[in-house]
Amino acid sequence: MTDWERVRQDLKEAGYFGFESDSGDTAVPGLSGEWVSGNIPREGGLKHENQPLWIRILDALPGGDTVEADPENAPESIRNIATEHGLEVVIFSVSADEVRIALCDPSKHDL
Repeated sequence: MTDWERVRQDLKEAGYFGFESDSGDTAVPGLSGEWVSGNIPREGGLKHENQPLWIRILDALPGGDTVEADPENAPESIRNIATEHGLEVVIFSVSADEVRIALCDPSKHDL
């Protein structure tokens, strides 16, 4: 069983505040069961300039707000926290400055 309070504490210690626990079924592929989610700045692999060319073109269009949602693009510290707790990273929405990301229990759904 995942200690969600510990996950949230680890995220805070890594500088990521505002992650909330939630559960249920969603329309987001791979996101159901239990998870914590929050907004993070677009940094590292999620930054516009670090995306593939075709994604940068879509991202630059008005209202585009596009990123390649590969979990490997998530910041290393978030990926490390997910690995430590046996969780998966899901990137499920993006704006010009932020990405909404979730750490979820892979045993609760089919990723």
